Amino acid sequence: MRHPPKPTAPQSDPDGWRNHMEEENIQRIEAMTEEEREQERAEILDKFGPNVAEVLRKAREAREGKRKANHDETPQVGAQPSSPSSPSRPRIGERTRSYNSILRPSSPPSASASSSRPPSRADRKIRFADVTPGDIHVYESAPPSPRRRALALPSPTDSDGPTVSLGDWKGSLPKSLRRADEPSEVSQDEGRSIKDEVKIADLEEGTPEYIRQRFFPTAPAHNPSVQWMQAAPEEPEPEAEPTVRFDLSGTPIPALLSSKLPTHLGLHHHAEGSHAGYTLEDIFLLSRSTVPAQRASMLGILAKIAHKLARTSADSKRGIPELAGQELPLRKRMLAAGVEAMGERASVGARAVELLWECIVWWDEGIKDLDCVELRDLDVGTAATSSEGALASLPLDYMLPQVANAFAAGDLPTETLVQLLEILHRLAQHSNSMAAIIVSTKGLIANTFQRFLLTPIPPMDETPLPNPFALTFLRVIALSSRENATALLDPADSLLRYVTSLPTASPFPVGLATTLLSETLRFYAALASYGLYAHVATTAQEHFLQLNRYVLSPQCLSLSLRCAWLELLEGWIVCAHDPHRTTPTHEILWSQVVGWGWIEDILAARERLTVQDEEVWRRIWEAAAAFLEGARINGLRGGEEERSSVLETIKKAFSSGLEKRVIAGAFEGARLALGKLSSDLRQAVLADDVSILQDLGRHTNTLAAAIRLFLGCAPRADLEILPEPPFILPFAEISSICAAITNHPLWIGLYTPESVLYAHAVCRPLTSLLARYLRLSRTMPNTSPDLWMAQAFAILCRLFPGDEDLAQRSAISIAETITQDFLQSKGWDVPRVVWERGGMAIITPFLKYALRPKPELRIGSVWKTPQSISVAATQRLPPLSTLMPNERRDHPLPLTKDWLFTPLDHLLRSGESEVFKNLPDSWDASEAEVVRATLLLIRVSQEVLQFHQLAGFLISREEAVFGCMKVFMLEHGQQEPSKDSLEEVFRDTIVERFMSDLLSPFCASASPRTLPDAPSLNPLF
Repeated sequence: MRHPPKPTAPQSDPDGWRNHMEEENIQRIEAMTEEEREQERAEILDKFGPNVAEVLRKAREAREGKRKANHDETPQVGAQPSSPSSPSRPRIGERTRSYNSILRPSSPPSASASSSRPPSRADRKIRFADVTPGDIHVYESAPPSPRRRALALPSPTDSDGPTVSLGDWKGSLPKSLRRADEPSEVSQDEGRSIKDEVKIADLEEGTPEYIRQRFFPTAPAHNPSVQWMQAAPEEPEPEAEPTVRFDLSGTPIPALLSSKLPTHLGLHHHAEGSHAGYTLEDIFLLSRSTVPAQRASMLGILAKIAHKLARTSADSKRGIPELAGQELPLRKRMLAAGVEAMGERASVGARAVELLWECIVWWDEGIKDLDCVELRDLDVGTAATSSEGALASLPLDYMLPQVANAFAAGDLPTETLVQLLEILHRLAQHSNSMAAIIVSTKGLIANTFQRFLLTPIPPMDETPLPNPFALTFLRVIALSSRENATALLDPADSLLRYVTSLPTASPFPVGLATTLLSETLRFYAALASYGLYAHVATTAQEHFLQLNRYVLSPQCLSLSLRCAWLELLEGWIVCAHDPHRTTPTHEILWSQVVGWGWIEDILAARERLTVQDEEVWRRIWEAAAAFLEGARINGLRGGEEERSSVLETIKKAFSSGLEKRVIAGAFEGARLALGKLSSDLRQAVLADDVSILQDLGRHTNTLAAAIRLFLGCAPRADLEILPEPPFILPFAEISSICAAITNHPLWIGLYTPESVLYAHAVCRPLTSLLARYLRLSRTMPNTSPDLWMAQAFAILCRLFPGDEDLAQRSAISIAETITQDFLQSKGWDVPRVVWERGGMAIITPFLKYALRPKPELRIGSVWKTPQSISVAATQRLPPLSTLMPNERRDHPLPLTKDWLFTPLDHLLRSGESEVFKNLPDSWDASEAEVVRATLLLIRVSQEVLQFHQLAGFLISREEAVFGCMKVFMLEHGQQEPSKDSLEEVFRDTIVERFMSDLLSPFCASASPRTLPDAPSLNPLF
């Protein structure tokens, strides 16, 4: 039953509406039956709980206490009662509340006298204000932080120590916090005349004062809660030390813009809040935050900064020019931050790995495919030692176990795990010693196999597919040293899973299966370069024979797979040359190579090839040459039958077939690349020249393979002059290109500080071509001995580590060529005593030792031989800084122009010289005889080089004078056989004559030609 409502309470009674509601509720309760009351009581208890009565009692007591306090309170000065018909929004310039009213809102106003209050909440209606477009305002920025309640603190005392003022308080305190005798600023403000207020109509719309008076009319002008509306000063105080500031994408913020950016961009959350953006110090500090989200964000910003910083020196547009010159120290700090956080979980660990990837992998672009050289020099450049580099500063004893654990757990995202794999690959490229640390880290190699290679077969939806880059990483590890390759032998068996299942029958996609197979074969070829793991050709011969048939079938469309297969066959064939050179011995036998018919398969790979498949042609010729070299050693009658079989297949092709066009294309490509390099080279090998050198190297590799095949078809390896060529090669064109390479200025620019620090690696194919051409030139009928010697003296200065065997054979051949008859044929009279005492044979041990590397530094040759696979300690070139021409380097190659003075160096250190300790018993030469032979050799070298217009290889005046000074430094007396008197070496008449002849070209009256009546010789090339 609903009763009519009573008249509403008057507006003057603030509690009238409450009394009215109480009376109405009492009447409703009295009209209810007992059952209705119990039902309502149960609903209330069910909805509000059993303690609702206690809550209502406390609310009533609080309300009565408040009513009593308000009754005793003195009315505020100037307060104006509002009219019932006045709108809810105050008039312009009118103050309706005190400052206390902001902190403690008043009760809602009562309804008008003519209205009636609905008895229930369901009958209420929602009314909306009539908003016009003028009531909507867009602010420049949001407040930098949420509104907080003020906290009163006592003033500092002397016992608190030094204090720093945070600013002057410009607002007013609530009445409860002010002293009784302190005047109220609010009261003063309210006591002012209304005419002192600026009318809102006179204010500019959008200004802070306009906003305050329109939307916060009761707030004082200096209230801290509305300070955010105040406009920033037009000219903010500049930073004491201007620094680079970055936004959240790692992009530098211009200094003028950093003071104007709004705060809602999230760039003011740091100590110095008036400037937008984070300094590097801010970022490094916050990268150690205990809040994971903040730490991950800062590590992400550091990664973006490192991405740009890495290109600063090369390209200012892509880099950060403000940080130029600070790359190395910043890179070290970023690496330290990344290593510290890489063990964390979730996004922090992922962002830390990303930062490491940017600082390690991305930092040096264009080197991912370089597996034949150590890249230590890239760490710091040539101006500092490797111990000062960024990668050398990494705590690998902490970092690598973290990587191993990450691979084992697999908690990180797949992309992050791949980044860790690429980091390991880059560290393995850095140096052989770092690769050895990777191998020795417990569980790292095993977990790499398990995570990236030994995935379930068949693959499942929730597991990732195998990653071929893991095989690339393992191959780099194997190429780094013989010890590391040996450590990979045990897990190498598990990779046969990619050999036993051909790509067409593999559970993986065909493209992925082909890549996995190619990388597996290249990994096995890397092991074969040390004479290791060749037994797998026997144990898995059925699978490899099946692979041979697949590679030769039309189903195989991958050229990279063909190249990898041919490279592996070449390595195993070289291992079969001498079974005692493999580790262990007899890993593979020559009879097996012949029985498996590998040479037939190699020649069959020529089918379906075009002129553009230059790399496949090169691999075919290299593998066929390796077979012919082995047949010459192990075949009947020096491999005559095998040689005839091969020549029958290729001889016509080289004269008029596809092979001829391949050679012509390689020669033309090399000529164009060399011409482009000559026009662009500026006294240094720059980054832009690397691609040209790589293109040149691809063509020279093809020419070098053809020369090796040509030499392999010779009946004897030591045959000096062939009666007829096995097949036709463009000897004149090859000779001209070799002459251009030998005399090119890139060899001088290679060692300048501006050159790319791995340029010698891309030049190695050029030295390989020159080395093989030197062998080829001696077999040509029109090559005279002095011409060949001039070529040898020039080319020996271009060889790199790994070519020591060829250099030693060439030096011995030079010494054997310089005889009494040879010099007499040139009209040069040499005292007979020089030949009677042994001639050049006296200094041959010194020349061989000068070209012999240390056993622990033996580098595998590009031209694989049984000797090279048995003694090679690594397959990678050393850093360029270790090959600089100085006395402190450990590698004998490349040679300097004055290297022929080496016997004199051993005489000066005869007490500690290894040569003197290992001389044969038949060697009994005196110091004077060693000096005579040395000076004669140097004199002959200068004559043939000058005669054949190779002036760039002549020793300089300073080198000649310094070499002669070494003769005067020999202070030991020696007994001459013809007389009993002791005589110093430099007083020997023959030595004196040879030194005068050596120095005569540098005298003012020197003749341009020092060999009178010399016969007319063929041009050098």
